[in-house]
Amino acid sequence: MRLQAVFLLVLLAASALTISAPAQEGHPLSGVWYGDWGPSATQRTDITVVMQWNGKAISGEMNPGPDMVLLKVVTLDSSKWTLHLEADSKDERGNPVKVIVDGKLENIGSPNRTLTGTWTRGTVKGNFKLARE
Repeated sequence: MRLQAVFLLVLLAASALTISAPAQEGHPLSGVWYGDWGPSATQRTDITVVMQWNGKAISGEMNPGPDMVLLKVVTLDSSKWTLHLEADSKDERGNPVKVIVDGKLENIGSPNRTLTGTWTRGTVKGNFKLARE
C-alpha cells in the first residue's frame, strides 16, 4: 500500500507540473508580433516587431532583415498595459524618419495577445494592430 501511495503522489506532482507549464510564458512583450499600420483602411503597411526582455529592459527591432530598424525606446506601463516605442527609420529616399508608436496591450493572459493604438511615421499618423505569434 505504501508503494501505491508514493506512486500516486509522484503522479499527481508530475501532473501539476505539466498543467502549469504552458502558463509560464515570460515577459508579456517578448516574442514576434505581426500586423499592419496605416492612415486608413485601404492604405496599410505590413509590420513585424520582435521584442525581448533581458531581465532589466525591453529591446527589439522592426522588420528584421535588410531594412531592419532597431527600437531606441521601449517602455511598458504595466499598471495600464500601455506601450511606447520609438525608432529612427528612413524614407524611400534614405532620409531619416522618426517612428513613434503608442499602444495598449490586450488579452494579456492569452498567448494570442494583441497591441493596438497609434503609429506615427514622420508626418503620417495612423492606427495599428499587432498580434503575437
